[in-house]
Formats: sequence, C-alpha cells, structure tokens
Amino acid sequence: MAEKVRYFLEQSVPELEDLKNKGLFDKNELTMIMRRRTDFEHRIQGRGSKPRDYLKYSEFEINLDKLRSKRRARYLKAGMIEKKATLSDWAGVRRIMFIFDRATRRYPGDLEIWAQYLRFAKSCDAIKVIYKVYSRLLQLQPRNVDAWLSAAKYEFENNANAKGARVLFQKGLRLNPESLELWLSYAQFELTYISRLLARRKVLGLITEKQQQEEFDHENSKLQKAIDKSTVGEGDEDINNDKIDLPDDEEMKAELNHLPEADLNMLGNPETNPALRGDVALTVFDLCIPAILETIPKGSTVILASDKTFEIVEKFLNLFDKFADLNRDYLYAHVLAYLQNLQPQDLRTYLIDISLPVRTTTTKSDNLSESLQLSVNKFIAYKSKMKDLQEKDTLTNLYVNQLSNQFLNGDDENVDKLLKAIIKKCRTI
Repeated sequence: MAEKVRYFLEQSVPELEDLKNKGLFDKNELTMIMRRRTDFEHRIQGRGSKPRDYLKYSEFEINLDKLRSKRRARYLKAGMIEKKATLSDWAGVRRIMFIFDRATRRYPGDLEIWAQYLRFAKSCDAIKVIYKVYSRLLQLQPRNVDAWLSAAKYEFENNANAKGARVLFQKGLRLNPESLELWLSYAQFELTYISRLLARRKVLGLITEKQQQEEFDHENSKLQKAIDKSTVGEGDEDINNDKIDLPDDEEMKAELNHLPEADLNMLGNPETNPALRGDVALTVFDLCIPAILETIPKGSTVILASDKTFEIVEKFLNLFDKFADLNRDYLYAHVLAYLQNLQPQDLRTYLIDISLPVRTTTTKSDNLSESLQLSVNKFIAYKSKMKDLQEKDTLTNLYVNQLSNQFLNGDDENVDKLLKAIIKKCRTI
C-alpha cells in the first residue's frame, strides 16, 4: 500500500512545482496540500476505506482547483503571470477525474459516486469522459433505469442527438421492459422531438413539401399570365412557346434537407407523414401495455391486468395533454380504439370516451359549451344502451364527479349554473 501511495503522490510533484513557480501557493500551503493528499491516499488504499472517503478526497481537490483558478485570474489581471496555460492549469481536473475513476472501479454499485463523477465531468464539458462514464455505468448496471434516462436525456438535450437518444431508450427497454417510467419517457422524447421539429420549421419559415409545390404552381401561373399579357400587340413575336423551367422534386426538397435534426423519415407534413403525427409514440404505447402485463404474476389478486392497463392508459393520456401543438385528438383516438378493442365493456373505457371532448377544456375555453354538449351526448348514448341499473349509477357518479372536479370551481357563476344543470340532467336520465 505504501508503494502505491508514494507512486500517486509523486505524480503530483511537477504540478506543485509549477504552482510554486507561478507564485499561486507558498511553501507552507504546498506542504499542507501534500500532507492532505497523503492522508487521503492512505484512507482510500486501506482495507477499511468507504465510498465517502473518495468523495471527500474529490471535494478537497475540487475546492483546491477553484482556489487555484481564482488566484490565477487575479494574478492575470494584475499582470503577474503569463496567460499561457501550463501544467498546473489542467493537472487539477485530471487528478479529480482520476479519483472518481478509481472510486467507480472500487465501488461500482455506489450511485452517489457515479452521480458526482458525471456532475463534475459535465461541469467541465468533458464530452469524451461523459461518454466513457455513461458507457461503463450502463454496462455495470444495465437494470438501473435512472442511468438509462440520464444518458438519453444528456444525448438529446445537450448533444441534440435524437438518433443516439432513441438508441439508448430502445436498449434500455430491452433490458427493462417492466419499467413504465422508461416507456413513458421514451414516448415523451418522441413527442418532444416532433414538437420541436415542427416548431423549428414554423419559426424559420420553412414550408412543407405540399405547401412548397402549391407555391411553385402559384408563382408559375402568375408568371405565365404575365407572359401572355406581354405578347399582346407585339407583332408576330410570340413567346408563349417559351419553356419555363420549373424546379424538379429534388430542388423543391432542398430547403427541407437543411432542417436541423431532420432526416428522410421526417420530411413532409403531419397530413402526409404519420411520423409527424406521433405514430412512433403511439407504437411505444402499443408495445408498452403487453410488455408490462407480462411481468404481472399469473393468477395475481394483488395486481389485476385490467387495473394496470387503465393505469398505463391514464399516464399516457396525461402525457399527451402536455403537447398542445400536436394533434392531440389523433393521439387520444388511438388510445381509445386500443381500449375499445381490449376492454370494450369496462365502464372506465366508457368514461374515457365520454370525457375526451372535455379533457383539455377549461372554464375559459371558447369551445366550452360545444365540448360539454358533445360529452353529454356521449354519456346519454352509453347510458341508454346499458341495462344494469347499478352500472348506470356507477357510470353517472364517475362522470358527475369528473365534471365537478374539473369545472365547478366558483370562478364563474354562469359556468357553475351550466354545470349544475348538466349534472342534474345526467342524474335524471
């Protein structure tokens, strides 16, 4: 152990000499630094070492490097040292990384060490180190859902790499198919990607293929009319037969090819390209329910498959609610069709269908009356088909409670009167 300690301490001697030559630390301070490092090295090399010993060691080195950085900035301002970076300017960061690396190798199961390691690497914008850490972490802890989520989030939000994030989500789901959080995060990622892509097109003024073709046709028509007018009264000269070169399909798509993050699957518009409507997220939904239901023990009376199904459905519907810039009705309709095929006679399926028209409606919405009318009509249609009185009462109570919780808030007397009348009508039908 003593030899290892001595070896690691000797590696820091050139750094300390550089600090002394620059005048950033005096002799007593350097002696104290070496003494603290010696103490920490003995602690982490000993048999009784603990993860917190590594964390304290890294904390000491981080604070030391901050102090060095502040002193250097002050000396630079005063013109006391040169601007050119030397060994001590990067040795501190390298040492901290090395401490974290040793810690993760000795305690690969300690999540706090991994979290601190990643936090420091991200603060230094050390992209290669971050990738290396995530790679090792996911290999050592493939069942750690938080690690997959963190890696995918970094890839998408920091590196703007949607393809890389998608690969991470898919790999994570292969190893953790029972994780509802991972399924929901993957669906949210796909919807966020589409939402940002469409918003970027709108902000940049980029148009879709269909709109672009219409614009070219319109401009060509105007040009042809101008040519026709210019030929009147100009003798025998006729330019009507002059060929007007129109851009071909490849030229018309040129603008779309410059879209950030866009690929061939994302060209077109939501009307012509299902991927831009959210079909990838809907596929995630379709795969999520069977994958999670398979993890429920057969014959379990604690967790029922139907209850779990509706729990998943509600979470996905809540997720879709957040994307107002997408066609939420299309997303809702797919989920409803799935439920009607899987649980057609369940009262919860009826209630979801009934409440979809008012799902995102508030008391301030312009279409409040129309949405409520459509919802009530669906309720009446379902209730009239039901024969069991108890089921009728249950459906009525569920619907009335939902209307009350969503709209009866006392902010608008007219809305409250309308809702009370609707509730009374629902109970008396």
